[in-house]
This record gives sequence, C-alpha cells and structure tokens, in this order.
Amino acid sequence: MSDADDFYMEALDMFAEERWQDALALFRRALEVDPEYLDAYHGIARACFEARELAPELLDEAIEAALKIVELDPDDVTAYSTLSQIYVWKDDKDTAEMWGAKARVAGWKDQLRADKKS
Repeated sequence: MSDADDFYMEALDMFAEERWQDALALFRRALEVDPEYLDAYHGIARACFEARELAPELLDEAIEAALKIVELDPDDVTAYSTLSQIYVWKDDKDTAEMWGAKARVAGWKDQLRADKKS
C-alpha cells in the first residue's frame, strides 16, 4: 500500500467519525502524494459537503474537487451527482439540474457498457 493509500484509509476513518476537517487534511495529503487519486478527490468533495453547515465556504472546495474528478474521469456518475447536490444546497436550481442531467447520461453510459459485457 502506498503512502497515498495510507492517508486515504486514515481519512476514511476520520470521515466515519464525522471529523470533517481531519478527514480533509488527510485526503489532501493523499493528493500531495498522488495528484490523480480520484478517491481522495471524492473524499474531499464529500467531506466538504458534509461540513457545509459548519463552514459554508467549503462548498467551493467541494466543487473544485468534483470538477477535478470530471476532468480525470468524464464518466464518473458520482462526481456529477455530487455537483448537483452542491448546487441544490447553494439554491442554484438551473446548475443543479444541468449536473443532474450529466449524472443521468453518465449512468446510462455505464449501463450500456455493462449490458454489452453481459
């Protein structure tokens, strides 16, 4: 297991304990080791979203992390869904709907690929 994996696994423990800031620090450390660690970006997006009531400014970091996921993996349904949830929270219905539509399309693509494999 790499250092990035170690930081990521420890971050998950912090996340499970709802220690958002500690989880964020560890997810960020995982990215210092591996700047393309998709799961760490997912962790950042979710931890920032979960901490939104304590620190609303973290929603901007959640957006940045989710957009990085989309950049690295344009078919990542979860990233699109997370962006939609964030914009719902920010009361931006149009943007939330746009990201929700992208999530549905990515989901359909996943389903088509799965159907072709079987």
